[in-house]
Amino acid sequence: MKQLTKTCFFEIVYDKQHYQYLEMIRVDYICDILYITFKDFFTSEMYTFEKEKISFLQKVFL
Repeated sequence: MKQLTKTCFFEIVYDKQHYQYLEMIRVDYICDILYITFKDFFTSEMYTFEKEKISFLQKVFL
């Protein structure tokens, strides 16, 4: 549990879909487009978002 309290999570709205408890994995810049990859903390699913399409991005600390 100690490790969980040190971790910051991200909350994102992307194309009108809401995502929570995401950990940032990497940032890529490909062909003038910025991509951000996140991992869902609970399901371990990986998501890659195009930065320009993110309408809300918030860092959440527990």
